[in-house]
Amino acid sequence: MRPNVILIVLDTARADALEPYGAPAGSTPAIADLALRGQAFDQVHAAASWTLPSHAAMFTGMLPRATGILDLPEGTPLAARATLEAHANRALPSVLRDAGYATAAVSTNLWVTAESGFGPGFDRFRFVDTGRQEQMHGADVRSRLAWDLEGVRARADDGAQVAGRVLRSWLAEAGERPFFCFVNLVECHSPYLPPKPYNDLGGLDRLRAAQEARRYLTLEGIWRACAGGFDVPDEALARMRHLYARSVRLMDDWLAGLLEALDRTGALDETLVIVTADHGENFGEGGFMGHCFSLDQRLIRVPFVIAGPGAPADPGVLSLASLPRLIAETVGLDRHPWANGLPGPGFAAAQFEPPAPAGDARWNEAFDNWEIDRETAAERVGRPLTAATDGRWKLQLRGEREELYDLVDDPLELQARPPSAGDETAVTALRRVLAEVTAQRPVAAAVATSQPEISDEERRRLEDRMRLLGYM
Repeated sequence: MRPNVILIVLDTARADALEPYGAPAGSTPAIADLALRGQAFDQVHAAASWTLPSHAAMFTGMLPRATGILDLPEGTPLAARATLEAHANRALPSVLRDAGYATAAVSTNLWVTAESGFGPGFDRFRFVDTGRQEQMHGADVRSRLAWDLEGVRARADDGAQVAGRVLRSWLAEAGERPFFCFVNLVECHSPYLPPKPYNDLGGLDRLRAAQEARRYLTLEGIWRACAGGFDVPDEALARMRHLYARSVRLMDDWLAGLLEALDRTGALDETLVIVTADHGENFGEGGFMGHCFSLDQRLIRVPFVIAGPGAPADPGVLSLASLPRLIAETVGLDRHPWANGLPGPGFAAAQFEPPAPAGDARWNEAFDNWEIDRETAAERVGRPLTAATDGRWKLQLRGEREELYDLVDDPLELQARPPSAGDETAVTALRRVLAEVTAQRPVAAAVATSQPEISDEERRRLEDRMRLLGYM
């Protein structure tokens, strides 16, 4: 029988937050142990810097622009459904279910749900709504006080506890068929406010962290910082980084509990376990916050730990868009739809589309309100980005302008070099990859189902949850 597969996406977990990638000993002991049992791939790259297009690549084996997911007419999860369901026949869970797998998913991210188009192929899909209150963005005094109180109490998680119970109950019911389980956890996504005991700050610092989230981690706050109006104090950044690391530890303990449950049932030795992230996070590097308007390594180089039957050796530079093919080959599927369409071995590519192009009147109004230079800001947040890397060099298109980075000498990518300053052979190869990637157009697919009708109240709640994740 083929091995079981569990794919765990630690949403927003940058690689260097985990022990196999340089975090201090004791930061993520369960992940460190898993890496000792298997492999921690060193050069795995997401295909995008935020949730929806990155997961689309992981599920379909296609880069985001090829799926059409970057051209949504309405920037909501429901708008993605038709586009993603058009590719249902090549979605990872669909192919595994056709191969005899029982399939299940539990997600705590509103962008990754059955309603947003990730349902095809799953026998069951559970979305766990966040435990966060909806006061973070409220302008009235009551909302502010409620948010501050929530921050001081530090009682709410972002769905990990419920997701763990759901998954363990499903695993307890597993029959003789191999299973494929997908999990998305958003514990280390902003606003970086884990529950106690993971939130180990004193009461006053917990209050400060909650208030700093309201000020700096709203959509406007993040966009303003990325556009060049960065004003986050060092002490606030230090609290964010600390609570981010504590949130990562929460997810590591969650993983430990899942692995123990698998071991008790005797299924662990028969299960391929993959732990990765859809993207990372910036905490001021290069003047960026969050995970938008950039394809730097803090965002697109992600952890990838794999252990279990047939786990392959580290292949070198790898795209998360190759994940479906890697799983198919590891579990022994002879036929699958992911043989072609990627840049090729030794390279990874990523793509980002701004919410509005440079010169858009809405940007100019925002730049004026933020009192930052229009031209400089537009270059930072108004250009589409396409990047290709071989692990040492990264060549990026900012609009049509080439930017070359030496990832060894300039790991924070603070100074773009002219392509002539790089290794000629490497630059030529990266240009070829970029030419292939930029030539891709959305792949024609079957007619998708229509979008579901939702009530005004459901739409309001969806928008509230999007704001809590910094997407509106």
